[in-house]
Amino acid sequence: MKDIQDTWAKKAKNEGYRSRASYKLKQIEQNYRLIEKANLIIELGSAPGGWSQVIKERKKQHAKCLAIDLLPMDHVESIEFYKMDLYSKEFSELVEDLQGKPDLILSDMSVNLSGIKLVDDESNLDLNLFCLELSKKILSDRGSLLIKTFSNQNLKKLKNLFAENFEKVIVEKPPASKTSSAEVYLLGLVPK
Repeated sequence: MKDIQDTWAKKAKNEGYRSRASYKLKQIEQNYRLIEKANLIIELGSAPGGWSQVIKERKKQHAKCLAIDLLPMDHVESIEFYKMDLYSKEFSELVEDLQGKPDLILSDMSVNLSGIKLVDDESNLDLNLFCLELSKKILSDRGSLLIKTFSNQNLKKLKNLFAENFEKVIVEKPPASKTSSAEVYLLGLVPK
């Protein structure tokens, strides 16, 4: 199994992607065409930039992408990167000053794991809820929200919250995700 997982890391290195996560987004994009339909994209937790690279490749030429992370990220052509805290006044101001509503909000974020499952699960749920609340405020009426979450005791609650807010809710486990990992991607299509 480890050999299969290492394949994605090697493939990323050979093809110039910054992380194996690039393939997770590529595989989801292949099914739903989220990026190519969007005019304004917000990527939360963008470092090291693997998803930004995929967005750059797949987005329409005129489409705009704002990538945000607390960590520094090397430049990706045609992606506007902002090094800031999502809970900061600067982020709130950035969102308020947007020209138009985003068609797509993406998040591959996870908290730094403490090793205490309950604490990590709750912290990740808080991040997920932050993304959902943000989408409720700023997403366009045909928009989509895609977030990383985990197959744990919180997933059902999170799916139900998505179902209250989106016409269609899908759980994805792309082939590039480690089979040993509990990570899944939750996709909400078309806000209610």
